[in-house]
Amino acid sequence: MPRPPAPDVRPVSSRGPGLPLIGGVVLLVVALVGGLVLWAVSREAGLGSPGSANALPEGGGIQVGAAPSEDVPQVQLYEDFQCPFCGVLEEAVGAELAQRAEAEEITLTVTTMSFLDGNLGNDSSSRAANAALCADDQGAFLPYHSAVFAGQPAQEGAGWTDEQLLGFGETAGLTGEAMTAFTSCVQDGTYDDYVADMQERANRDDITGTPRVLVDGEQLEDTQMQGLMDGSTSLDQVLGSGS
Repeated sequence: MPRPPAPDVRPVSSRGPGLPLIGGVVLLVVALVGGLVLWAVSREAGLGSPGSANALPEGGGIQVGAAPSEDVPQVQLYEDFQCPFCGVLEEAVGAELAQRAEAEEITLTVTTMSFLDGNLGNDSSSRAANAALCADDQGAFLPYHSAVFAGQPAQEGAGWTDEQLLGFGETAGLTGEAMTAFTSCVQDGTYDDYVADMQERANRDDITGTPRVLVDGEQLEDTQMQGLMDGSTSLDQVLGSGS
């Protein structure tokens, strides 16, 4: 019986993958490593994550009103949406601050902190701050900011449901496509990283409690803060003194 023909064995190349393929893989690995290193360095350096339409870099907060200049007061507000005294300050001077910012009489920068989440055992400060940034994308940061404080629970730590945070968007005047975009932004936690950046920035700025107000870089004294909240000190007096 004749033997079957030998199988057709193709020689195996000892050359390995071609140089173009190796070069492409090396470039990909370098790009991936470089990207991870850049991300890590950026986080360490506090370069942070992108924020909403009017968010400053490096977790600097939301800036509204006049363009920064020496001609108008620079007002920096640090707050936590769950802070009761922040609610008192908002009720006392929030509308006037918003009015002056919208009239470009001041530059107002709001840094929404979230340290009370840890103190109160919830995540309402972070979620509310994210929602405020989402509202900023729709041109409604100040109305939304006001609505959240107006809806602050009577019991500290009760927080807000997702439905309440979305409802504040309607209170702030969002409708139609703007409301749809806002809702998606809130539900996706789009600005969670920037919210964390704001808290980290406040820590670096040595802000240990809220509310805190700075005028032209000078922190108001406790007596001035108390005066603003109880009505014995006017905003004009504070903006005029800058100390």
